[in-house]
Amino acid sequence: MKKPLALLFALFLAVGLLAGCGGGGGNAGGGEKAAATKKLTIGDTTFTPDNLEKTINPHDEYSGWACIRYGVGETLVRYSDKMEVEPWLATSWKNVDPLTWELTLKDGVKFHSGRTMDATAVKECLEALVKNHDRAPKDLMIDSIEANGQRLTIRTKEPRPAFLHYLGDPYSCVIDVKAGVKDGIVAGTGPYIAVDCKSGDHLTLKKNDNYWNGKPKIDELTIRAISNGGTLSAALQSGEIDAAYGMAYESYPMFQNDKYRFSQVATSRAFFLWMN
Repeated sequence: MKKPLALLFALFLAVGLLAGCGGGGGNAGGGEKAAATKKLTIGDTTFTPDNLEKTINPHDEYSGWACIRYGVGETLVRYSDKMEVEPWLATSWKNVDPLTWELTLKDGVKFHSGRTMDATAVKECLEALVKNHDRAPKDLMIDSIEANGQRLTIRTKEPRPAFLHYLGDPYSCVIDVKAGVKDGIVAGTGPYIAVDCKSGDHLTLKKNDNYWNGKPKIDELTIRAISNGGTLSAALQSGEIDAAYGMAYESYPMFQNDKYRFSQVATSRAFFLWMN
């Protein structure tokens, strides 16, 4: 795997940060006590075509990581800090038999398109996923899907004990496929709505005022694709960006002071050198 599933919950922490933190910005105008528009610019070394994250369309290679990282998409289940599967867009599930899974979906969730998320919409999304993605068909092994209100019944071609875990992979972000994909932009259910996306350059987002899990605290987000670690560090030092994702370890000493805060977590990724 290009990126281990054990990294997933670190991304969910990033999404929580975006949903709960404020940023700087100019005055919104319109009154003596007008609230300031909170903006945040993030530099990211991974949001690039070379890293197989061309856009935020989760059905395209590894772009699901960008979709979930920046709060556009959400999956049916997610991972806790202890790497245990927990509810997200699905509230509960049952493994009826070795081939059958029943999931109950959360009520009151809407896509950025305005459409209500129900079992039919999720069925359409999963069917499009296995049709267009390279890894999902082999992982999920879906044979059939039935939709009934907020209940989703999925049968697999063979027993898949790790089926739920694959539903937590970023490629499984639930999107409104009927809304289509335009310039790499999809309609997810998350706290931020993508309004502009240029592959390898930038992603612009605005807060989702109709988000099901509370009001996002940042009004506008700009993600800048910066593939060079040195350039990323220089941009953060100069104030050109407010935060950095994917910073090189050798740059850490430059930011170990009271002006910066690190958010990091141990993962199962292994680094090694093979000598002949």
